[in-house]
Amino acid sequence: MEWFERTKPYEADLIADLNQIVKIPSILDPNTQSDRTPFGVDMARALAKMEELAARDGFRYGRVDNMVTWIEYGPADAVETVAILTHIDIVPAGEGWLRDPFKPEILDGLYFGRGAADMKADLMSAYYAMKYLADHEITLTRKIRLIIGTDEENGWRDLPRYFGVEGEPTMGFSPDGAFPVVNGEKAFQTVQLRFANQTTGDYVLRRFIAGSRPNVVPGEARARVSVPNPAQVQNEFATYLAQYPFLSGQSEVRDQEVRLLLKGVQAHGAYPQDGENAGTYLANFLRRFAFNADAKTFLDFIGRVVHDDIGAENLGLRYHDDVMGDLTLNVGVMRFSQNGQGTILLNFRYPQGVNVQAVTTQVQRHLGDFAATVEVWPGGMEPHLVPETDELVGTLSLVYAKQTGMYMSPRTSNGGSYARLLKRGVAFGGQFPDVPVTSHQANESTPVANLTRSMAIFAESLLKLAK
Repeated sequence: MEWFERTKPYEADLIADLNQIVKIPSILDPNTQSDRTPFGVDMARALAKMEELAARDGFRYGRVDNMVTWIEYGPADAVETVAILTHIDIVPAGEGWLRDPFKPEILDGLYFGRGAADMKADLMSAYYAMKYLADHEITLTRKIRLIIGTDEENGWRDLPRYFGVEGEPTMGFSPDGAFPVVNGEKAFQTVQLRFANQTTGDYVLRRFIAGSRPNVVPGEARARVSVPNPAQVQNEFATYLAQYPFLSGQSEVRDQEVRLLLKGVQAHGAYPQDGENAGTYLANFLRRFAFNADAKTFLDFIGRVVHDDIGAENLGLRYHDDVMGDLTLNVGVMRFSQNGQGTILLNFRYPQGVNVQAVTTQVQRHLGDFAATVEVWPGGMEPHLVPETDELVGTLSLVYAKQTGMYMSPRTSNGGSYARLLKRGVAFGGQFPDVPVTSHQANESTPVANLTRSMAIFAESLLKLAK
């Protein structure tokens, strides 16, 4: 019997369990952080739900520092461990949803909900792959451990703590990427610009807000401006939007203040080409007006220097590596508040051959009149590459080829998964090549058929790696 035929009967139960996880808004919540809930109450609820499932299904499980839950199958005394590295935290829902992001629905063969693609569905497919092996009482030599983190979308403070307590697994994969095997992951680094917000004269930028995370392409931007002729700004804004059919927005006048809302296309910051950055487009529009002082340089930098420049060519950072590909840039967060302090967060993904010093130096060189300080955010990662000759890469590649009937060479990703924390770690699934990427976007979804399709690939892979 083919593996997909073996896993298909699990579909209804898998979906029922997935629904329970997606309904929990496991987003970093500073307001409910404590020693028992280091990333918020909802995150703790999500881990508890996974532990409830593990207890129901007879798995060994435990928790480390209230940050990571592990679930295990195989000989407890095994010397070697095959890890499945996952996370249960998600990015905020954002705007533009046609349905409640925390009330999962299936429509036209697609499973909708925040986390459907990144990565609760793949977490559940991996869990059920392990459950399949346990249900069939398959004997293993290595143990399998599903490791569930809670800080992947933010500071990666969880798995390093786990490794400090439990040690590093022998090898592993993270289903937080794409098929086929992703044996290379580019570096990611966020650079922060801080600056004063002085703005005077006839044109005053009172507030500008776009983005919430450096690793998300902002889908919405707002600005408040005081201008001599509000009607002119409104008319020109309507004309500007008409030039770009992928943008939408609205304007409102209160006294002499114009309030602008521009909507672009939200996307994962690892793939800025999949989105349309609402923040840089709004700045690109506003820079035509006679703002001065810090407002002028702020709008010029994000509306001209880094606008629509995902290769960072205007910063002198265009770079290509034959193995790992191109450097990319996402302008993830933009803040300006009159007479306060402003912030811009630039998220870079770069291959081997580039380093953080080169990135910060080039950003500093291209600030022009922008009196901003350049700081490196903590938590960046250097490039990661596992040789194609490694047993892990070869085994996963062959399983994927066997089950799909198509061999595809290992490749490099712009995204960052927990796999990079292991010396012998790769990303593997659950994004299939023929499925649009919806991670971090409104109306995030995954094909229902791929839930057990991924489960089948994971189950055979785990069997071969742990047998």
